Amino acid sequence: MTLTFSLETTNVELINNLFIYFLVVAAIIFFLVVFYIFYYLYKYNSEKRPDLPEQREGSVKVEIFLTSLATTITAVFVYLTISTMGKVQNIPENPEPFLQITGHQWWWEAKYPNSGVTTANQIHIPVGKKVLLQLNSADVIHSWWVPELGRKMDMIPGNTNYMWLYADKEGEYLGTCSEFCGQAHARMRIRVTAQNPKDFEAWQTQQLKPVATSENSNFIEGKRLFEQKTCTNCHAINGTPYQANIGPNLTHFASRKRFLADMKINNKENLKEWLEDPQKVKSGAHMPNFIFSKKELNALVTYIHNLK
Repeated sequence: MTLTFSLETTNVELINNLFIYFLVVAAIIFFLVVFYIFYYLYKYNSEKRPDLPEQREGSVKVEIFLTSLATTITAVFVYLTISTMGKVQNIPENPEPFLQITGHQWWWEAKYPNSGVTTANQIHIPVGKKVLLQLNSADVIHSWWVPELGRKMDMIPGNTNYMWLYADKEGEYLGTCSEFCGQAHARMRIRVTAQNPKDFEAWQTQQLKPVATSENSNFIEGKRLFEQKTCTNCHAINGTPYQANIGPNLTHFASRKRFLADMKINNKENLKEWLEDPQKVKSGAHMPNFIFSKKELNALVTYIHNLK
């Protein structure tokens, strides 16, 4: 049994192969135990053999055989497990991450150091490329897990962890935070979009464009309210003086398919519902309720939903 890593053998496949080995051996042992239970129940059935059978205290040979077999199986799986761990977590000495993921209560911050792109809850990677992730936490313990793309990795405050991510075909891959991190833990979802390299570069170029502006009066009023109501104390918008990252970066918010850590479809109706009463939509979220008037709400929705 040799486990090798290449672009054709992903971390997921390595882990799945190891699991299959465990499953096959466990299934064989299980069926042998069940078989011998029923075999001896049948063989020594009291109706067929009313007399007490010959009593034996044990067999040294059988005990040695079973102990040796169990020790060998355990040793083989220890070797396979350590070998797989080494291949899965082969992080270079001075890692240069392609993507930095930071877990927040309860959303994901994504930074691309090479290009300078910063976004939230919208994670894109190129197909056919091993992507090195740097994983951090801004508050409590989180755990990054996209089952189809790689292993699960904890994000511990004060520590930096690394892992490989790899997608062999285009598409959207779903995951979740798999370490209980508070009230809205169940709504801290992950959506990774794997694109061909050309489309990925186009996405990065779009993300680096200046924030959108408009002469629409509602847009201008929404921008004024966004600044006046202290939204800028938590949210960054690239190209402006506002660079806080307590809440998600909103530079190109309107270009995202979903928001609230993949919880809601990104449209004006859902955005309006969220701004009107955040706790009703996502209980436990740190977004305060500003109690906007209908006019203020419409202006803010117009402004935020034009940030493309």
